[in-house]
Amino acid sequence: MAFLAALRLCEKPIDLSVFQSSAMNKPHSPDTLALHADDGLEPLPDVAPPIRLAATYDAGNEEGLVYSRYQHPTRQRLERVLGALEGGHAVTYASGLAATVAVLRHYRPRRVLIAAGYHGTHQVLESLKPEGLQVLGPDAESGEGDLIWIETPKNPTCELEDIAEQARRAHDAGARLAVDSTFATPVLQLPLALGADLVMHSSTKFLAGHSDVLGGVLVVPDEAQSKALRDERAISGALPGSLEAWLTLRSLRTLSLRVRRQSDSAATIAAWLEPRVRKVWHPSLRSHPQHALAARQMRGPGGVMSIELDDPESAQSLPSRLKLFRDATSLGGVESLIEWRRKHDPHAPPALLRISVGLEDPEDLISDLELGLART
Repeated sequence: MAFLAALRLCEKPIDLSVFQSSAMNKPHSPDTLALHADDGLEPLPDVAPPIRLAATYDAGNEEGLVYSRYQHPTRQRLERVLGALEGGHAVTYASGLAATVAVLRHYRPRRVLIAAGYHGTHQVLESLKPEGLQVLGPDAESGEGDLIWIETPKNPTCELEDIAEQARRAHDAGARLAVDSTFATPVLQLPLALGADLVMHSSTKFLAGHSDVLGGVLVVPDEAQSKALRDERAISGALPGSLEAWLTLRSLRTLSLRVRRQSDSAATIAAWLEPRVRKVWHPSLRSHPQHALAARQMRGPGGVMSIELDDPESAQSLPSRLKLFRDATSLGGVESLIEWRRKHDPHAPPALLRISVGLEDPEDLISDLELGLART
């Protein structure tokens, strides 16, 4: 019933039949919600939602729109679908880091407990230290008002955190738990259902999924928090543009198909790579330190993996020897990407390459890797 929690955040009344299967009287699956959670928001005959570009609106209009920094029809549709997929209430932002800043300004913790992970998150935390924020390691003792921030799967090593256990730990101490679930998406993992207080995604990645959008999203379990986040967003101005909102909404329609295919392909490629390189980081493998947790907490291992070669020089040269993998940063797009991670993240292992598996045939990608590895 987690998806029905999304019904509580609606700026307009919702037809319950959108979320309920008439035949079985139960919540629809994520595949169906991605296509129908925003039904009825705009009484238009268009099958595809229009791109609403206006920045301001006639006074007294029937939709109650005033100014796009406060309300925007395309953004509202996007947030309705994202909230339904996560089982909560979504608020969208101009980028993943804008969403991260919004978390900290909303909760205003005295201390943040965090492990290694995406370097951009740590850059945000470092920028707030002059304002008195303390950044501690993941094993520090948390207390009232603290924020525990976890990323699972973690960038770039795909290590996992036990969300339910971390939620128990946070709440026992009077702290809150925020989960960066970018690598998993709501197709593979539902942190709110496991006790998290907030879920964050860089929607630039799998949610938008075509390497053509910057965006971020926060999802919270109750309407009051989402309203507070929207009020704060209206002041900060960290809003996604009309086109970005529409492109992300369009991409969500195929999210489940894309993520499941990418996850399956990544598992196939990881199994092929494991005996051929020094190390492979992917939750599908029994050698992964949290393989059992992945099976319990996720619906699939995800479309991102990392590999370690024998030396940094080989890792640096491999991307240039591949034909189908693009040597580019980011992840989650329809095309496969590979990068020597140390180029952007100084804390990444020196011989580590991060791979984002796209929608190409996995056997073609394996052939490309086989030729490239033979030349390193």
